[in-house]
Amino acid sequence: MAKQAGFTLIEIVIVFVLMGTMVLIGMPRMISTMEHNDVRGARSKVVALFNGARGYAIERNRHVTFRVNPTMVMIIESIPGGGLDTVKVMDFAPAGIGLTTTAASIQIDSRGIATSLASLTATIVMSKGSYADTVLISGFGRVVNQ
Repeated sequence: MAKQAGFTLIEIVIVFVLMGTMVLIGMPRMISTMEHNDVRGARSKVVALFNGARGYAIERNRHVTFRVNPTMVMIIESIPGGGLDTVKVMDFAPAGIGLTTTAASIQIDSRGIATSLASLTATIVMSKGSYADTVLISGFGRVVNQ
């Protein structure tokens, strides 16, 4: 009789059960890491958008509004004569990121100074799942990651 090579059904089932167990053990950690990375990425994007809004205001010599709502950040330019133009919109809803802030909109003048901050700083909190990250924006445009 010829010798047959291969795996038995029992061996294959055991391998799949072991692989499934390892995936189930590692999945919560992987999801947690992904949420943490999403929040850190959102923080970096918010900082870059604010710095971009300041640069835009200085470059164009115009007032710019940096507006934050629970799912997105917008940069809006004030056009001479009373008009408004949306320069940039970043939507964080598809990534599941929530935004909260102490100042819903920050007016940036043509010198790059935030003129609308009554308390001299604005706090923006990005959150997803059990992770949250904070950005502080001063009236002079200094951004601090927390």
